[in-house]
Amino acid sequence: ISVMNKCVDTNYFCVKQMTMLPPTTMTTTDESATTAAMTQNVEYIHLFPFRNYNDWVRSAIKQQYDRAGEKGCLAAKMLWDDGKCQHYRMEIDIRKYSRVDLDRFQDGIVRRMNQLKERGGEEEHTFLLYLHRDLQQAMEELSTTYQMPMLPGTGAKLKGERPEGTCNESLVEQYHECFSDELMEFRWDLPENQPPSN
Repeated sequence: ISVMNKCVDTNYFCVKQMTMLPPTTMTTTDESATTAAMTQNVEYIHLFPFRNYNDWVRSAIKQQYDRAGEKGCLAAKMLWDDGKCQHYRMEIDIRKYSRVDLDRFQDGIVRRMNQLKERGGEEEHTFLLYLHRDLQQAMEELSTTYQMPMLPGTGAKLKGERPEGTCNESLVEQYHECFSDELMEFRWDLPENQPPSN
């Protein structure tokens, strides 16, 4: 937040693996403002790409093929064979699916907002889910709505043309057997979804 206050001409702040911790009440160097107070009048916009789960699985498995051919497919298969179902690094890890990221992140946001409200402060958080192929359109609408310049490099396609071919279809089925039930364990932990207390 202190960086946001100092860099007033900066339109975008991108943070990887951001954790929205509850605001503190420690005084800053000017001994008059608190971290909680500094968060007021800041609107957070959190962008999460939406993608059909099965399409994501197929694309992530193809990425293993694109990277190392059949060796990449075999490396993933060895982790899932015989019911081992070990999480894989890189794209195919279910913990990288946007639905899982969103579920974990929103819980921290709710806790943060509740604690800040108890201290007399407020924040605005907007969650924007966009179809993963429509990032350019989503950024254009944000640019218009908030009157900010486009984020540099938004229209770039880092992967370019992907080579033909992918892993055997059985790897998709194996992935679902290992991890798809795990996806159902993630849920929104908003207060209205909590069971009534006795």
